[in-house]
Amino acid sequence: MSESPQLNTSLLRLKLLDALRNGDHLKIDNIIQELNSTKTNLQTQDLKQLKGTILHYAVQVSSLQTIQYLVQNLGNFHIDINSQNSQDSQGNTPLHLAAQSSRIDVVKYLLSLPNINDTVLNLDKKQPVEVCKDLNVIQLMQFERAKFVEKSACDLRKYFTEKNYNQLENLLVLNPRSSELLDINGADPKTGNTVLHEFIRKDDYEMCDWILKHGGDPFKRDKRGKLPIDLTNSEKLKHLIKVASKDQTIMDPVTSTNNAIKTGNTPVYKGYLRKWTNFASGYKLRYFVLDQFGILSYYTNQDDSINSCRGSLNLGYATLHLDSSEKLKFEIFGKNGLKWHLKANHPIETNRWIWQLQNAITIAKDNIKKKNKDGTNSDFDEPAIVEKHHHRIRIPRRNKKKSDSATSSELNEISRSGTGFTGIGNSSRFSFDNDQYTTDLDNWEYESESDNDSDETNVNLDSINDAICTQRRSIEVELTSLIELFKSTNLSSEYCETGLVTLNSISELFSSYNSHINTRDTILKKNLDRQFEINKLWEKSIRQLENEIKEREAKLQLFQGQKKQLKKYLKSNGTNTPKDASNLGEEPSESEILHLDEKLDHINEKDQVPVFMPGGLPDELNEILAEDSEDEFFDADEFEAQEPVEDEIVNENAPIEQQEVSENNITASAGITTQLQGIPQQEEVQQPPQQEEVQQPPQQEEVQQPPQQDSSKEIPPQESSPPQQSQVIQDNVPETTKTDGFNEVQRKVNNQLQAEGSFLGYEQPPRNKLLMDEDNRPKVGLWGILKSMVGKDMTRMTLPVSFNEPTSLLQRLAEDIEYNNLLNIAASIDDSTLRLIYVATFAATEYSSTINRIAKPFNPLLGETFEYARPDQNFRLFVEQVSHHPPISACRAESPKWDYYGENAVDSKFYGRSFDFKHLGKMFCVIRPDNGVVDKDGQSQVEELYSWKKVNTSVVGIMLGNPTVDNYGKMVVENHTTGDSIVVDMKQRGWRASSAYQLSGQALDKNGKASWAMGGHWNSKIYAKKITEQHSDRRMSVLDESTKTSNDPFSGNKFLVWQVASRPKVPFNLTQFAITLNDINSNLKQWIAPTDTRLRPDQRNMEEGHYDEAAAEKHRVEVKQRQARKFREENKQPYNPSWFTKKKHPITGDIFWEYNNKYWIERKSKNLSGDIF
Repeated sequence: MSESPQLNTSLLRLKLLDALRNGDHLKIDNIIQELNSTKTNLQTQDLKQLKGTILHYAVQVSSLQTIQYLVQNLGNFHIDINSQNSQDSQGNTPLHLAAQSSRIDVVKYLLSLPNINDTVLNLDKKQPVEVCKDLNVIQLMQFERAKFVEKSACDLRKYFTEKNYNQLENLLVLNPRSSELLDINGADPKTGNTVLHEFIRKDDYEMCDWILKHGGDPFKRDKRGKLPIDLTNSEKLKHLIKVASKDQTIMDPVTSTNNAIKTGNTPVYKGYLRKWTNFASGYKLRYFVLDQFGILSYYTNQDDSINSCRGSLNLGYATLHLDSSEKLKFEIFGKNGLKWHLKANHPIETNRWIWQLQNAITIAKDNIKKKNKDGTNSDFDEPAIVEKHHHRIRIPRRNKKKSDSATSSELNEISRSGTGFTGIGNSSRFSFDNDQYTTDLDNWEYESESDNDSDETNVNLDSINDAICTQRRSIEVELTSLIELFKSTNLSSEYCETGLVTLNSISELFSSYNSHINTRDTILKKNLDRQFEINKLWEKSIRQLENEIKEREAKLQLFQGQKKQLKKYLKSNGTNTPKDASNLGEEPSESEILHLDEKLDHINEKDQVPVFMPGGLPDELNEILAEDSEDEFFDADEFEAQEPVEDEIVNENAPIEQQEVSENNITASAGITTQLQGIPQQEEVQQPPQQEEVQQPPQQEEVQQPPQQDSSKEIPPQESSPPQQSQVIQDNVPETTKTDGFNEVQRKVNNQLQAEGSFLGYEQPPRNKLLMDEDNRPKVGLWGILKSMVGKDMTRMTLPVSFNEPTSLLQRLAEDIEYNNLLNIAASIDDSTLRLIYVATFAATEYSSTINRIAKPFNPLLGETFEYARPDQNFRLFVEQVSHHPPISACRAESPKWDYYGENAVDSKFYGRSFDFKHLGKMFCVIRPDNGVVDKDGQSQVEELYSWKKVNTSVVGIMLGNPTVDNYGKMVVENHTTGDSIVVDMKQRGWRASSAYQLSGQALDKNGKASWAMGGHWNSKIYAKKITEQHSDRRMSVLDESTKTSNDPFSGNKFLVWQVASRPKVPFNLTQFAITLNDINSNLKQWIAPTDTRLRPDQRNMEEGHYDEAAAEKHRVEVKQRQARKFREENKQPYNPSWFTKKKHPITGDIFWEYNNKYWIERKSKNLSGDIF
């Protein structure tokens, strides 16, 4: 045959269409046989594709008898039986095309086939029922689907009862139609239980495990509001449910959501929430129902939903208020000041309700505006109309009869809700689309003009899209025919004339096509601009909410300050404070806030407060003069009661020298040394009298022998004595003199550090500034980028480089030892519980550098390393990225008097309102006390082991554009050698600004007796105090007695343990210590490993302000890392870290990364290698 294969395909297609249209079975057989006889190769690919789409052509042009003939003979034609669900180039199945053509007889026949799947999506993400425009065909398809769901649900119940796992797998996994339509989390209409509830009650671990692995939701409640975990006492089952809870998505797979948006109906949602009732009862569990009319109602329980509701809100007149610091609570404001305070049981459950309510509020408001606009009544009649409509839809909504003109989404919802099991595979299809759901949270109003434009464009857009699709296909056919025509070897005048006619047709089609494209683009642009305006309103309302919260915090803080001043004033005039302190520490209620100012003004109007009031103080003053809470032994406010407010805040703008040491820290260390050590120091420096911000020049050192004191005696507090001049161990003396104060074990470690060349390359002093003086990063909207990443793991987020700071997570881990002098002080102390205070303080100071550091550090590459040594402080540190997913960094720091090691592994999530980091790794610290240590068994040891796990970290205020770092939780620091322990409680940021950054704790000995207390703010100062015998049996406050500070820990007064170093004004808000980490010079460069973070090109460009180059390099090194991982996977080469090995800790039993003691040896020999950058 002289024609090309393409021409043969065209001819066969024309012949096939002619045969199908005429119902000529003989011709159909011949054409199919001809297609089957064609050998498969590149030139006959179109013929094979034609064979696979025969049924697609048939449902459009053939009679029902011809279609039945084709389906019945698929096997004889050697055509795959699943071709009834095959998709063409547009993703359409034969059922799509039959529904689009409104061929009701063909649709009914196809739906009767056993293997048909009516849930397949085409390239436009539409099911067959969604492309149909004939209401009768839609009703037929929904009826057939309802019958299928009913039968499948009965089978599902049967298989669960029989525990037939094979049939369950076939029904819920292998059958694509049933897996899409059945819901394993559906509730039984009679009992209200899901299958998970039922098998939890039976303690059937195997079946519960199978259900959870196949989409079972551990957050679903039964009709009594019970979660599955509440129904079992089995620890094994509880653990199984807790593990499954971590894998849950934020959005509940609600199948009606997308359809609801398209049709203007509110998505139906039901479930349990806790609702605030009153102060006596608090939050109570209630059953909430959000119906399709946008009415949110609640009942006592699910059984009570058949009766009248206890309350309802029309979401068309409601707003949703969120608190960035609360993960479980939210509020709904209705008309006339109605307010609901709601609380969920889990953050995921909270977010499901928030997304549903936001969506419902948007749709309800849109529907109200459309109805108001379409009405003919005047403005004076609108409220009456709305109210009338409100009552009309609320009363009979549960008995609503299905309309004959129901839309596809309504029928879809009806068919799905008719059974207890409806849709295991919906989460992938109906996943949350952030752009689709974004809306403002206030009661905003659209302008009438924009509403009219929107209605017009929505009406015309579908018809325009249909015209574009038709014209595009026509152009493709015309072009294909023209190409085939001119591929003929012999061109005659007839071919030329035909070609000219075809070109004219193409020209006309293209002009019309362009016109429709321009019209559609104009419409889409209007819709996009309108959506931008909505987003701006939404973000503005969130900012207003955050600002209101800030104003409330400021007001609370102001009232508290006035309260304290009033108490002091009354005390100074001899007035006794009230003894009743039962309400201590409680935050004032809203009514107190409103009237407190008036009370204070009323009191201030008087010239003086009377010294004595017969009969006691009036109730009005009793409320104002209430003492602070005694729930805790110490709190941060008490420890810093007499400190100026300015001292509690870190000075962000004061530049400092690298070796500057706070005099308070020096004084504290001197007091500890002279009072506790009990041995003469060979190198001490006498300090001048205390002054503010005094620096001690290291070159002016007057060595003086300290006086011997008996540490076993307690020195009584000196109320009126002036501050003593303190003898201080100089922390920054030269290395040669430092070794003089070492014991034998410490000296051995020091000799090892020197022998391995730890400080080679660090001869030059650390830098004290960056190359840039100001932060000139490109300004990018944080929320605009992050809003599409809700629920994602932060380590897998890809953010622009302008969101980074020029440090890596390895260097962030190195910042843990910024205040390592606390460990040196701890080593000089004989009292093990006081040593514990200093170690716990060291663990808490790790967070001081996080203030205002909201930029993201660079994620380390696998195998990336970082070393850091300080000859002036006599320590060295090494960090390696030992795992990429999950990201884990292992570190080891060594000094003559201490070792610090552990891992940085976090579980990070972004929940929309905050970044949340949960630290998984454990940190260990070894202290080698100067005089040794006595363990819990009474044996002498040369060193002791401490361990702790870092607390949670959260970044809040993202929507407001003012992110704030908060570290909170309870950190248990344990001395495994002596048995001492302390729980450092770092309080979560609350309503009051004064409560931020607080911490407190008590050091307990091995017998559980409290010996020392600590408190303060982890971002500024931490104090401690001896718990004496006279105070050990009662819970007292520092404010009950003199709160002056002392240099003697045993005096009974508080003493300063640590104060944060001032932070210079530099780009990226780095600390002075962090500035030194990425420093590199030609001398150091020859010693560090090729994998060291300092050599990373993207981070170096970022530090120098070359942001475009940094972004390009970041992409390059990440691609290189992926290629290396792919190479290892292809060659089945597991990755093993070079310097750390994963082991079980011999003392604590925890899994940790053990340093192999090879890096510094290889470094000294200059044998380090690696190529990751």
